[in-house]
Amino acid sequence: MKTLILFIAALLQTSLIFAQSSGTDTELFIEVTEQGKIEIYVNDEHIGSSKGRFRFYDVENTSPTVIVMRNNRQIAKTTIALTRNSRTIARYSNTNGLQVIKTLPIFDANQYALDDWDRMYDSTPGRPTRPTSPRENVMNNQSFDQLLSMVKRTAFDSGKTKLIKNALNSNKISVSQLTALVKAFDFDSPRLEVAKSAYDSVVDKQNYFKVTEVFDFDAKKDELMDYINKKPSK
Repeated sequence: MKTLILFIAALLQTSLIFAQSSGTDTELFIEVTEQGKIEIYVNDEHIGSSKGRFRFYDVENTSPTVIVMRNNRQIAKTTIALTRNSRTIARYSNTNGLQVIKTLPIFDANQYALDDWDRMYDSTPGRPTRPTSPRENVMNNQSFDQLLSMVKRTAFDSGKTKLIKNALNSNKISVSQLTALVKAFDFDSPRLEVAKSAYDSVVDKQNYFKVTEVFDFDAKKDELMDYINKKPSK
């Protein structure tokens, strides 16, 4: 059985292709000074954290709607103006609301020019590459369909879990793909195990909260979100 699983994982790895993305080159970074469990929505993208800094890459339009939540309560909703090929740094506080602090050009001499917040690199050596877009490096549909079919044909939850974990050792998936895999289980306990173990393999982590929709019981949903909130932000 172990040999078969390793063979399947190798087969999936060889069939993996990288999705192509044009990228919008529009970024929005938001710092929140308020304490508590903060969640921010920018259009349909979502990030939750208690660390105060939120990074949205590849924002799809230049006038996104921004919603700020604290402890599951909406404390702000506004539209913000962004500039193409730029990173907008904004700050939210109860006193001043959401304010733009600065706007920085993303590229310098056709190279990605910024650090992980608001500084530009001065020299070419060591200059970082552009962060991976959530739409890049995702398991292609054919490979994923093969994996999902194998999981559904596997009789026991333990076997399904091992198959998924082995496949994700060398592949990346999207939240929608993970949701489909989690749905293949009948009970919340194995669903939770797979959802936790797959977190590092998910490329669009800002949408990870959607996985909780699969669970039957609120306790398991809360356990998953608590697990994610304790993960170090990147």
